[in-house]
Amino acid sequence: MKALRFLRILPFTALALASIWAANRAPDGRRPPQMDFTVTFETITNALTKVPHIASMVMLFILAVLATGYSRTWLAAILTFLVGVSWELVQTTVIGHNPRVVDLFPNLVGIILAWIIVSVSFFLWRSFRSRFPTYR
Repeated sequence: MKALRFLRILPFTALALASIWAANRAPDGRRPPQMDFTVTFETITNALTKVPHIASMVMLFILAVLATGYSRTWLAAILTFLVGVSWELVQTTVIGHNPRVVDLFPNLVGIILAWIIVSVSFFLWRSFRSRFPTYR
């Protein structure tokens, strides 16, 4: 059973670490740590146009749910959000990257979207299984 558990955790862990490594790459060099803490309506609406942030969070959340199980969806959400926070933190010293606090908003949108997708999928799966008892 430990091998099965390891295989469930592996995709989320590998993708999370690879994405943090990619955010930390500095082809143009390093700078002193810098973070933009500006939170206005305009910066939030601009940040919400970052589709790659949202899509990455959806994918990471689904892998986190597979790793933690459906009963621990809240843990999957926390782990996924921590990956997003780490993206911003590792970018603070990378020249060419602009780490901003408002970039956490599209991350949250991605997590919420994925949570809805997972919940609907789980509901549909359970209703399918209840209609066809031979698949149990």
